Amino acid sequence: MGLIRSYKDLFLFKSMRSLLLIFFIVFYSNSFSQTLSEDDIKQIAKQANDELQGVDLGYGIFMRNCLAFGRTLIYQYDVPEYWAATENMKEDLIGNFKEAGSAELFFNNDINVEFQYYYEGKLQKRITVKSNEFSDLTFSLGDYIELREHPKAKGVNMRIRYPNGWSVEDRDSPHIVKQFKYRDNFYMITITDNYTFISRNQAKELLSDDEFVDGYIAESCSFLNNYQVLNDRIVTIDTYPTVELTVKGHNERSGIDINMIMKSWVIMYEDKVITLQAFSTNEKEFSSLESLYHMITNSVDFPDIFK
Repeated sequence: MGLIRSYKDLFLFKSMRSLLLIFFIVFYSNSFSQTLSEDDIKQIAKQANDELQGVDLGYGIFMRNCLAFGRTLIYQYDVPEYWAATENMKEDLIGNFKEAGSAELFFNNDINVEFQYYYEGKLQKRITVKSNEFSDLTFSLGDYIELREHPKAKGVNMRIRYPNGWSVEDRDSPHIVKQFKYRDNFYMITITDNYTFISRNQAKELLSDDEFVDGYIAESCSFLNNYQVLNDRIVTIDTYPTVELTVKGHNERSGIDINMIMKSWVIMYEDKVITLQAFSTNEKEFSSLESLYHMITNSVDFPDIFK
């Protein structure tokens, strides 16, 4: 039975069968909306509660209630005196959702799940799983990629780590050195010539000028229609001043208007401009991957700095 390791999580599969059926009914009845609303989630909880409340799930475990608060579904169980939570119970529960094929639905619809276990009316254990924890996205980095010898690197001695499980690709574009790709998520490294050589101190000076930064941001977002800057700030990447910004907007491709969200780091590197750009057409996945994008960017290393 896959990840079912003992009676302590067998009940989850039994209760999940009915909940999933209700979930699919509500999901497809609202097929024109991108994400289930809070009212939809309440409807799922009510229907599940009507069907499951008081049901004997085996091994002395009974379904107490299924409730919804905001975007959180709450399973409440009555457990016997001998019941005890396992050491890795949260990980096992998440694994069971994935095994049952429901984790992606909860992730894509931004639904959190909380499990509450009661004995004689007293709460014994509470386990909360945030929606992003249902994702199958990985958050670890592989080895460094050396870019100095790449024909599009323009002589920049730079290395960067790629995310595990992502493909590492070249692009036809004259300035894109490398691209990391996973489904509809991308991280690209672009190197172009700057208009002149700029030292790190000069770069800091330029980036302290709000008008210059605003112009730089407008130029970086010029390929997007009706773009919205969600946040921007000045940071440092391996001692080099950098503009960091997060933007969302629309991009037209072959007559199709596509929603996009992106996070960019524009590094003023001497006589070059290095742009690290993460973007996706899936805002939910993008949000979950932001910490990974920061990990990739923080891995950037310029070996020539100390020569």
